[in-house]
Amino acid sequence: MAILAGVALAQPAAATEIPWGQANFYTGDNFTGVVYPIPAADTECTNLPEPMHSVANFKYANVEVYAGEDCTIPTGNVTGLHWGTLGVPAKSYKVLVSWPPAGY
Repeated sequence: MAILAGVALAQPAAATEIPWGQANFYTGDNFTGVVYPIPAADTECTNLPEPMHSVANFKYANVEVYAGEDCTIPTGNVTGLHWGTLGVPAKSYKVLVSWPPAGY
């Protein structure tokens, strides 16, 4: 499995809609709270507006998650078709585009 340390797999609650074709951070555990979309073009380090506690990634991209601002303190890599509550809140991230390439 491609989820690294710091991310615990969790099944979304029955009322939670799975964001197929999207990648999102959430301010709460288990996809609750404010949703922060992850644009596929954010290949540079991006600081989040507030700490994020869960993530869902259903895109053809890897999301590198960091516990510190400015992409410091790496906590793991969330590949496409993975989701979970983060062990440590995310404060920044960057996207590593995989297949298909941008503009496909």
